[in-house]
Order: sequence, then C-alpha cells, then structure tokens
Amino acid sequence: MRRLLNGHPRIFCPPEIKFHKDLLCQFPGDLLAHGRLGSSIKALQLPVEVYLDEFGRALCRCYELAARNAGKSRWADKNPENAINAMHWDRLLQGEMMFVLVVRHPFDIVASMQEAKMDKVIAPYAQGRAQHVANYITSGLAFVGQHPDRSVMLRYEELVAQPQKQLHLLMERLGECYDDRMLIGLGSKNHGKGLEDPKARLHSDISTVTVGRWRKDICGNELQIMRPILAPIAAELGYDLD
Repeated sequence: MRRLLNGHPRIFCPPEIKFHKDLLCQFPGDLLAHGRLGSSIKALQLPVEVYLDEFGRALCRCYELAARNAGKSRWADKNPENAINAMHWDRLLQGEMMFVLVVRHPFDIVASMQEAKMDKVIAPYAQGRAQHVANYITSGLAFVGQHPDRSVMLRYEELVAQPQKQLHLLMERLGECYDDRMLIGLGSKNHGKGLEDPKARLHSDISTVTVGRWRKDICGNELQIMRPILAPIAAELGYDLD
C-alpha cells in the first residue's frame, strides 16, 4: 500500500518513520526503553498530547517539504501502529485526516510476521503475536466505526484480486483520480528502501502468494493457541477459519 500510494503523481508516501511508536515507547521488551526520547521527555511533566502534537507539527512540516521536493501536493504516512494511534493523528490534523485501514485475514498477518522474524519488536510467541494483531485490528476498526466519513477500509485480498478496481474506489474516496503509475512503478527504486518492504521491493507487481498462506505456514499447535484470540475478529470481518 505504501508503494501504491507513493506511485500516485500527487501523493508522497515515504518508508515507515517510527514517530508515535518511539515517542509512546510502543516497542515491546525494549531493553533501552529507559533511554529513549519517549521515556526521557516525561521529565518535562507535560501531558503526552502536548509533546506529541508539538513534535507532530514539525513532522508534518517535514512531510510537506519532502512532498514538495518530490513534486507532489499531498502526503501520507504508512505505519502499522497508526491503527492504534489514529486518534493522535486525528487530533494533530484537526479532523482533516483520511484514515485508510487495510484489513487482511488475521492468520495471514501472523504468518507474515513469523516470516519477517521481527522478534525484537513483536512478541516471538504465538499468543503474543495473536494479541498484537487483535489489538491493532480492533483499534483500527473502532476508529473507522467512529469516523466513517473520514475512513476507508480496504481488504488486502480484494486488492490482490482486483487491484485496478480497488484502487479506483480508494482514490475516489481520497478525492483523487486513479493513475496507472500506481501499479506500474511498484518495483521502482524511486520508492526507497523502507523497514516495511524487504520483500515488496523485489516485486514489480502485486503478489498473490501470501493470500491464504496461514494454512501451510502456521502449525496446528499455534493455531489452537491463536484461535480464541483471533477467531472473533476473523468472523467479524467475514474470514473463513477452515
């Protein structure tokens, strides 16, 4: 999604920048958490919303300058943790944010997390990963429910199956026109190397191999552990668990 948006001639969407995650100390099990800015800034004894918004305004200004340098008029921020921090973005942008929530089969998300081996930032065990996914999806859905006029929910599986159709619909909601360059330039080096796309940058088109991967990538014991946590969310989103 980051590369698709960044491929639009009017939208600048850079690689993931860990803004809220750093300032809110949202890295689990971080051995250096006590020395991070998010911890030490508490010495100012200011409400968290105050320093989030002060730093946030500077970040937005940097996004605007970067977008201008890229010859674009709009910018977007892509981070998984935006799902749990949407309210902070919404406050910072004073209700002018368009929130795009990409949903996917919860077990497929866990399978991708296991492959990425991000054990230092995501729990390395089945229950922790399932709870991580559940928290993010639940928070994202809550924001969509509260702000349906400024939110778009896009299914990963539908994007993979019908990319042009889904991107047409997405762009319409964002007040933009679909542009073929969104798909043509997926593998371009112009997107830069991001934390989020060690595999995406190797593909020149949208890959279908990750749809339904959980059936072969997650063992039976892990499924049993994760099922009580993720089954209700999968059912709410209409995903099959068999």
